[in-house]
Amino acid sequence: MQRPLERLLAFLFLLAVVSLPQAGAAASEKRLALVIGNASYKAKTLATPVNDAALIARTLQGAGFDVMGARDLDGDLLGQAFRDFTERVRSAGPDAVAVVYFAGYGRQFEGQNYLVPTDSEIGKASDVPVRALLLSEQMHGLAALHLKAAFVILDMARAGPVDLPGLAGGLAWVEPEDDMLIAFNAAPGTVAPDAGEAYGPYAKALAEMIREGNLTPANMFDRVRLRVNELTNGAQVPWHTSNIETKFKFFERTSGAPPRADSPEHTASMRLQSMRSLGAHDAYMVALMRDTFDAYADFLADYWHDSMTRRVRGLLAARREAITWRRTCQANIPEAYWSYLERYPRGPHVAEARRLLAHLDAAIEPASKFTRIEYDVSPPLSDEAEYIERSVLVFNDPAFRFEQLRPSPVYFLEPAPPELVDLTPPTVPFAAYVLPTPKPMPLPDYVHVPADVVAPPNTLVKSANETTPDAQAASLSNSSRRTADTKNPPDYVRLPPAVAAKAMLINSQNPPSPAANPVASVDIKAAPAPRPLTASSTPMASTNRNTRTSPGIEPSTSAMRIEAPMPVPTTPAPASTGVLLGAWSKEMLMWRATGRGPPSIPRSETVARLQTGLSPRTPGSTMPSSETTGSIPASAALAPPSTGALFGAWSSDMLWWRATGRSALPRSEAFGWPRIGSLRRSPGSTVPSPKTTDRIPASIPRSVALASPSTAVLSGTGSSDMLLWRATGRTPP
Repeated sequence: MQRPLERLLAFLFLLAVVSLPQAGAAASEKRLALVIGNASYKAKTLATPVNDAALIARTLQGAGFDVMGARDLDGDLLGQAFRDFTERVRSAGPDAVAVVYFAGYGRQFEGQNYLVPTDSEIGKASDVPVRALLLSEQMHGLAALHLKAAFVILDMARAGPVDLPGLAGGLAWVEPEDDMLIAFNAAPGTVAPDAGEAYGPYAKALAEMIREGNLTPANMFDRVRLRVNELTNGAQVPWHTSNIETKFKFFERTSGAPPRADSPEHTASMRLQSMRSLGAHDAYMVALMRDTFDAYADFLADYWHDSMTRRVRGLLAARREAITWRRTCQANIPEAYWSYLERYPRGPHVAEARRLLAHLDAAIEPASKFTRIEYDVSPPLSDEAEYIERSVLVFNDPAFRFEQLRPSPVYFLEPAPPELVDLTPPTVPFAAYVLPTPKPMPLPDYVHVPADVVAPPNTLVKSANETTPDAQAASLSNSSRRTADTKNPPDYVRLPPAVAAKAMLINSQNPPSPAANPVASVDIKAAPAPRPLTASSTPMASTNRNTRTSPGIEPSTSAMRIEAPMPVPTTPAPASTGVLLGAWSKEMLMWRATGRGPPSIPRSETVARLQTGLSPRTPGSTMPSSETTGSIPASAALAPPSTGALFGAWSSDMLWWRATGRSALPRSEAFGWPRIGSLRRSPGSTVPSPKTTDRIPASIPRSVALASPSTAVLSGTGSSDMLLWRATGRTPP
């Protein structure tokens, strides 16, 4: 008897050893997020979506997500942002986790949900599928990638700016794809009331629960529902449905974390108890946690006499109608629409049911005898009519005469942390589309990102002041093998590539004032003695953390590889003379790199030229012209604007270094290259190399060897348009 027991113990010990995480095991889980806040609609400006998106973006960055985000996107940019994000997730591989958060207006139409862009003018129901973005297409795109987990979080169930006849309010019931969770800020068929603060209650609750740690996705969104219900006095009840089977947590808590009265273990035991064994208030909390048709029905059966009955009946009525309409649309046959009309003759989807019957060439009124379809919910009760016989259902309607909610017991939900109770709204940046940056909220020491999460490419191991440029480049090149630094998330959110390109054009047409552009006010100091430089295929992080005006704006990307460092000339530029004498003066190099020059340079020769398109010329200066550029072979076109590495003699980085002796470029809108994690190249441009630069005839001044245009907007190699593109990557008006 002893020997079998010894064998069993030995087997269990071996199993435990094999199950332990291996020391030094490489991180494998990549986390990516797309966060969009649409507020500036033509019909009505919303108060909170931009702030909400900024808060969620910042929270996800702290959780190790590589976040792309933007605000106020029109239809073209909204669709392109999703396509850019899907491609980025595809390149991350099947172990990736993706989160999509959209705050703004959403609409349902014929059983489908749509995200509304800021430029949409929806005047009738049939405009929705034409002028809004179909949610199911975005869900299918993510599902096709077979990710570890995908979250689609929609903070868009709001009353529209106008009440459209024949269009139900709120969002339609959906089923998630495999390994996907779908979450709404309000239950299907209902809308959230207008928020009276700088942030919406859903975004605040979501940020709180993400940061709590040790919560599974289902537990986390259950708590989001409880918190929002509490914050809005029951006026808004979020909803989610999940098909995620893999284990996932946004954050983990260490063993030294303080105990919580609302621990997941305790709330799990509460929700397993029968309604009858609980008091009325605890039963109401359990019904909200479960958030199922049966849970609300059980509460009404056991506590039909309680003051909370009217609230729960409203929740049950909305759930029953939403499920009925979903099954009707899935069947999509005349008998299904007739069955819906029989159950809900004055329901919110009556107009749509009749419209879809017309599409099927079926009679609007049902035949005297037809085969009714079987629904998985029973027909509505008579006392549910007051909730479902309206186009927009919001639970703070005074007509419902709901009782005031009691505070949530701490064993269901502890009070929110102080830093999330009264959030200060961030300042919206000048740059187009860029999300604002909320006030930092440090994480507790006992909360951390799981060890297997790969650090985003824009996360530094140390601050720039603690690391040499070469060490920074080395650390960034190895970012795929590092875990995320949750205590120092990036201080900006990167724009999707397509949005960034549009933002550059807009910002070039509307430059910020000097007070809003710290880079423009930096004094140009005398250059120190130059030192030999070597080119690197990995961009160096800027050592100046305070000279950024338009964070997140980056040029469009395409990956490329450099086999060996390129030779970089180290000949210092001639001394400053105060006149644009030619190709090798510091003024010309500075102007070529940035479009700016020291005060001694006439503005007509530097900044004013880029802004106005005028072509004043100083005698003796080497300015581009058709005479000097016409003989340069097209194949010898040189570098695009800053690529994030000191490529060679003709990149904007090298021009900056030759003019100033400094190799760390300001993180400004003009360059936008720090922390990008890969090399950048504009389509159609030629990266400098001995093969291209050596073919330029010696008789041609190298200062006029300009890059080939990357778009049809640029007029030619010798124009101020081209110089502007070379200097900043932006095209003029």
